[in-house]
Amino acid sequence: MSSNSSLFLLWILQLGLGLPGRAQSGGRVEIVDLTGRFLAFYDSATARHADPDQRWQLWRRLYNFAAVPPTPFGDSLARHLLDSAWTKYRAALPTIERGPAGLGISPDSGLERVLGLLKCGDSVKLRVTVFVGGFEGNAFAFGVTNDRSNIAIPVEAGNPARSVIHEFTHAVHRAGCASFRTGYGGSLAELVVTEGLAMRVVQAALPGYDDEFYTAAAPGWLAAARSRRTDILAGVRAHLNDSGPDVARRFTFGKGMTGLSREAYYAGWEVVGAMLRDGRSLHEIATLSPSEYATVVGGVIDNLVASSR
Repeated sequence: MSSNSSLFLLWILQLGLGLPGRAQSGGRVEIVDLTGRFLAFYDSATARHADPDQRWQLWRRLYNFAAVPPTPFGDSLARHLLDSAWTKYRAALPTIERGPAGLGISPDSGLERVLGLLKCGDSVKLRVTVFVGGFEGNAFAFGVTNDRSNIAIPVEAGNPARSVIHEFTHAVHRAGCASFRTGYGGSLAELVVTEGLAMRVVQAALPGYDDEFYTAAAPGWLAAARSRRTDILAGVRAHLNDSGPDVARRFTFGKGMTGLSREAYYAGWEVVGAMLRDGRSLHEIATLSPSEYATVVGGVIDNLVASSR
């Protein structure tokens, strides 16, 4: 996973919350700050001059929070992220020590922007966990606690306003617009719609950047995806009704149909973009019934593929 790849999966789960973080409750957005917990781990590992195995055990005991799938693969990925990021943390300490102030946008302001664009979900409440990742930029959503949708945003790389808007869109969409919570292992059509919608809301909320900013992938990824446009779209089209962790992994972390990661994201960017050009509003897309996703996405992909011939 590239250090520049971000926003991989709205349904990625944390490994565990062992120790509590500092919570700031109020209004529609509650903040849980795990940066102090990470700093306790970092200080302990540094003071002990821990080797990689000792460091991993300390991480699991004192911190144990990562943007990885809830599978054995996720556990190995968390170890890989820690090992890859370890030497970068020292330079990032001033950013990490800022905690929630490092989000780059007020959570309340971010939520207002999303609600204004989707025009649904006004009753949604959020619980935002501010954490330290592995510089991969993976913000994610992970279910509901006490009627609050859970969002996790990493701060180590600095100024993650894009991640805030993207993940807030997922939460509002799922809990307040279309009201579905299948999450990890849902259909590929669901993944295409939800990720495509989130990227396009970020584009509307934070205008003025190039497409690479909104798709939030490694350098060169978008150009590579565009060069395989027809094959990616046709491959996704053939699997829209498929579901489960293996399908999700194949079209996100895996190599999809053409050997490129994040093909579901590229399909979502193209599909929702085409829907907007055809006159659908963000509100109309957000309020589509999940039972319609495969049919609607399939029709859009058919048109996109036909127009490229």
